Amino acid sequence: MTNPRQLALDLMNRVEETDSYINLLLPKLLAREDHITDADRGLVQELSYGTLRWKGQYEAFIDVLTPGKTLSKPLRLCLGLGMHQLFRMRIPPHAAIHESVELVKKFEPKAAGLANAVLRNAERAGFDSLLKQSLATKAGLDELAIRYSHPSWVVGALKSALELDGKGAELEGLLESNNETPLVHLAALPGVIGPNETSAADYLESLNLERGLASPIGFIARGNPEPLLEHPGVKVQDQGSQLVALALLAVGNKDGQWLDMCSGPGGKAALIDADISYFGGSLDCFEPIPRRAEMVRQALGPNSKAKVFVEYGQNAKLNHYDAVLLDAPCSGLGSVRRKPESRWRKKPEQLPELIRLQQELLEAAINSLKSGGVVLYSTCSPLIPETNSQIKKALEKHPQMSLENSNQLLNSLNPNLQLGEKRKTTQLWTQTHGTDAMFIAILRKA
Repeated sequence: MTNPRQLALDLMNRVEETDSYINLLLPKLLAREDHITDADRGLVQELSYGTLRWKGQYEAFIDVLTPGKTLSKPLRLCLGLGMHQLFRMRIPPHAAIHESVELVKKFEPKAAGLANAVLRNAERAGFDSLLKQSLATKAGLDELAIRYSHPSWVVGALKSALELDGKGAELEGLLESNNETPLVHLAALPGVIGPNETSAADYLESLNLERGLASPIGFIARGNPEPLLEHPGVKVQDQGSQLVALALLAVGNKDGQWLDMCSGPGGKAALIDADISYFGGSLDCFEPIPRRAEMVRQALGPNSKAKVFVEYGQNAKLNHYDAVLLDAPCSGLGSVRRKPESRWRKKPEQLPELIRLQQELLEAAINSLKSGGVVLYSTCSPLIPETNSQIKKALEKHPQMSLENSNQLLNSLNPNLQLGEKRKTTQLWTQTHGTDAMFIAILRKA
């Protein structure tokens, strides 16, 4: 029998060691372990995602319980796994402790006694006491960092972004929403016909699926989404990402030439292609990593006429495209619900290099546009240096570019979004819109 706790620990260790993302690794692992029950699949997911989300808080608890001791990373991760079962899952304490100690025996047998003592002491102390002890010497951002399990610098960066949007009071709401298990969002691609000549939207509606609140083509899957993906027009995609593609489709010339400049893994490309192909438009997809380029091909499907190039976005042809999507590489701090490890992986010293790359790509995107063309710049990060600062610099450098009001545009697509029209760029917020915290800006070339 496969041990779900062992699978979860192996998965988290692989995330730690290889810089992989758990949302990409978990489906592959579960596909290999096709003999395990649905209940155990859910257990693996909650153990791994939950432990990674609350890693910072559990690390603080471990420090309280092991003063002055140096513990290996795998041991700390396994202790976190035990604490997640003790404090946030309906698992009997004796089972949580015993199973965690048994795992430790397999990779660090000499530490089994320590692990047993730490977890038993954690149970005796209780969550509230451990949290109080962990916060005893903390204040401000450092206190919020432990309470909501985010690095302090991330808390500060999110605070600044919220204040720019007049939402400074919502900081704790955002941090709390980042720790919630996200719903599975589905996109019903326009124009894609499936069995019985049904559109994706009609198919999902026939199953009485709940409509998404943010995207006009979005639906919510409460259970396993895999059976729903048998319709070729149904894709798993966050509603914030759907809105990025829909915003560009609303302003771009649909019978023209389009470019998805950083297209992997291909969700937005599939949505754009499904729409513009009906009007005779053509789509080029650039992705420099071959493995991710193959993911784009798979997302587009066998009937797509879109072209996928293993290519850097900086090499886009000059004055060639009517519409360009630049979903730029970023810190990813707007999607930590789905990629909980990203909050621990990103460091503030990495930002300058990311910002330079974003500037290079935005410069190339602007130069690749024909007169009258549009570029949509987006990030799954709300951090100011990656968002509004980039747009401000681009407009200062390129007087031929003008900023369109994406808030106004998205409000017309879905009035429920209630985006303020005082600013022309868009910042979606997880605690407000139930989406990843996507940033959107639309620039048009004179």
